[in-house]
Amino acid sequence: MAITVSKNIPTSSWYTGSGDTTITLTSEEIIMNTKKSLLKIQIPQSDATQTNNPTDKGLNYVKDFQRIEDTIKVRGWLTDTTDSSAWTKAWKLRAMCAKGGPVSSLIIEDQSFTSSTQQAFLEEVNWIAHPNRTQGLTIDQTDSSSMNKARIEASLTFYLGDQR
Repeated sequence: MAITVSKNIPTSSWYTGSGDTTITLTSEEIIMNTKKSLLKIQIPQSDATQTNNPTDKGLNYVKDFQRIEDTIKVRGWLTDTTDSSAWTKAWKLRAMCAKGGPVSSLIIEDQSFTSSTQQAFLEEVNWIAHPNRTQGLTIDQTDSSSMNKARIEASLTFYLGDQR
């Protein structure tokens, strides 16, 4: 499954190109995490209460303020394509994370995260480069014998929310 991330990035000495940039990641794993913070109130019980009314249940109250946090973690591969090497794409993902604000769009299968739906912030980018032993990382491997070789494993963490 392909994951597409788009964002306007600045110029840099670490990669070529700037402006509206789209990176496609071939996903290997997608982890969705929804967490709700609850106000938990534990009522202590005296020794006398436990003696007179023994129970294995705590006296707990919960207030649900509906404080929901959604994060999406994507792990996959960046490949060389005719328009950009995997190495350049990795640095552009770093720029998307470093530049403030939400991504322009995040598309995962049939779900889109944009300013008209729910915005996604690229919170964390990790990548591991797997260089060809005989060539450097900047060598484009898109010839017919090595098209779409995955050389960089990437892990992205998105936080869902609307910019204030």
